[in-house]
Amino acid sequence: MKKSLTILPLIAITAIAFTTGSANAQSDRNLIRLAHNIEGIANNLQLEFRTHYAHSGAYRHLMADIAKVRSEARHIDQLAHSCHASLHHIQADLRDLDQLAHHLHDLVDAVEHGRYGGHIDGSTHHVHTMLNSLNHSIHEMERVVASYAAPSHRGHYSSHGHGHGHRGHVDPRASAVNAILRTIIRSSGHHGHHGH
Repeated sequence: MKKSLTILPLIAITAIAFTTGSANAQSDRNLIRLAHNIEGIANNLQLEFRTHYAHSGAYRHLMADIAKVRSEARHIDQLAHSCHASLHHIQADLRDLDQLAHHLHDLVDAVEHGRYGGHIDGSTHHVHTMLNSLNHSIHEMERVVASYAAPSHRGHYSSHGHGHGHRGHVDPRASAVNAILRTIIRSSGHHGHHGH
């Protein structure tokens, strides 16, 4: 009986470590996927800006802003691959990216209303669709990152500082495993005591 009491908690330890690790890995994959998606949309927008807005007075402004979007997406992708990334760093980058995307959409609207002079080549309806997709992907990424702030994920990234740092909270898997190990020790001691 003592042996079975020990085996069951060990199975529980394995299950906790596996399921929590899988959840964290899934969140990482989502973050990386969205970063790649944002960078892909930015690449396509860059081509569209060259095609349709090259003769607009805001062309350089548009190209500079879309280059910043690509750069931010690449940076977030790098942070998502790092186990020492700061949660605050990722959140700050996302805020900047969100503001930049909204500014870009406003800029395109202003160009199409003739506020920057020059002219637009061809239909640009699909450009607005792509800009909406960009905003949607950024907001989805914000939801993924917000999940890291939940108690079940607080050990995944550091929550301190605005840069690379160490884990800011104890991994919930470690706390659960420690609790189970204490139960095993108490149980073993209890049965050992009765065995005398």
